[in-house]
Amino acid sequence: MTAKQILEEYKFTSELHAHSKPVSGCGKFYAEEVVDIYHNVGCNTLTLTNHLTEKHLIERTEAQLAEFYLSDYYKACEQAKKVGMNVAFGVEIRFTGSYNEFLVYGICPDDMEKLIHYINTDIETFYREFKNDKNVIIHAHPYRMKSEPNSVAYVDGIETFNCHPGHNSQIAYACRLARENGLLVTGGSDFHEEDRHATCLMRTKWELKNSYDIAEAIKSKDFVLDIFGHIVLPYLY
Repeated sequence: MTAKQILEEYKFTSELHAHSKPVSGCGKFYAEEVVDIYHNVGCNTLTLTNHLTEKHLIERTEAQLAEFYLSDYYKACEQAKKVGMNVAFGVEIRFTGSYNEFLVYGICPDDMEKLIHYINTDIETFYREFKNDKNVIIHAHPYRMKSEPNSVAYVDGIETFNCHPGHNSQIAYACRLARENGLLVTGGSDFHEEDRHATCLMRTKWELKNSYDIAEAIKSKDFVLDIFGHIVLPYLY
């Protein structure tokens, strides 16, 4: 099968890792702007995976944080309806006392207060208590500076192809970690800043309309990664 045939068969594109402001303080664009940026490049589905950390709890109760966090997601959904694309709900959570970050798919806004409750725990507790047959918990960029790939027993997969141009995510090592431990694989742009969007998209045969579809696609292993037209087949073994 040629690259052209692969692109024709896996014709639906999804971003699995993107941030917006003000929820992600490092984000440079508002949620509505992120939707427009991805719509303009023909992306079918945007997964908003804003940061969720202990810093968010400063001067906020858990209920206030849930409202603040979800505000970006709802704004993105409103804009997506206007332009005709999908927005999926995701989270990039960091637990107190660790630099490791974890992407969570297969969730909905109703899970927000429960997710917040786990900020002051750890990945072991979170995986043991929050994991179910619908969600997928992924170790984001495990070899990035300050991160430590020490949680493979408590995740479903590894974000191997984190294509943020401003960070060295040591993709080769992440791929090896996933393969040696038989873990699922994902990729994403880790979008924050101008001209750094859609650096890595998931391509599937079917349209992914929400977070649960994203999780099922990851578990199915029936997808390819698209890095500006360069096709990566994550599963050759």
